Amino acid sequence: MKNIFVLLLTAFALASCKVSDSVTANGSKNSGNQLVYDQVSKSSELANKKTFKVIEQANATKDILQLNRMFEKKLVENGYVSQTENPDLLVQTAISSVNIETEKLGFASSVGLSDHSAFSPSKKESGQFGKVIFLIQDAKTNEVLWMGTGSGILTANEVLNTKEIKTALDQLIAGLK
Repeated sequence: MKNIFVLLLTAFALASCKVSDSVTANGSKNSGNQLVYDQVSKSSELANKKTFKVIEQANATKDILQLNRMFEKKLVENGYVSQTENPDLLVQTAISSVNIETEKLGFASSVGLSDHSAFSPSKKESGQFGKVIFLIQDAKTNEVLWMGTGSGILTANEVLNTKEIKTALDQLIAGLK
């Protein structure tokens, strides 16, 4: 139920975004199990805004709270100031994950010219695929000024891959300037 709520919240946030023609998109695709991220930015509208407030949901998971703290820390490191009253920007984080199941095919082998073959059955492996969304909105108009998304946020043990997220956040936030 929580995943559906987060998914609906994310869909609502993205659907309510005003997008102008001056949006630029940058991306980097890493191979393997590393984080893959994309960015949408309206740098000109972010230039004069320096204060922000992190929007926290009452029923936020510990993963969301951890991502909010990481995002907040990176913003402060890059010259932004956290402010609860009348901030220029609203900042929020969302995670969407789905359970996936992959089927690994079996194999057959035989020895020599015999008619006897050994077969191994196919097997199914379960896991999760997750996406994280970092949003920065104008506090007055709620227009999305910056959005960074990343997939590959979960390790093999279905735990947040904080090292990869920190690296991607560094690269994403570098695009704010």
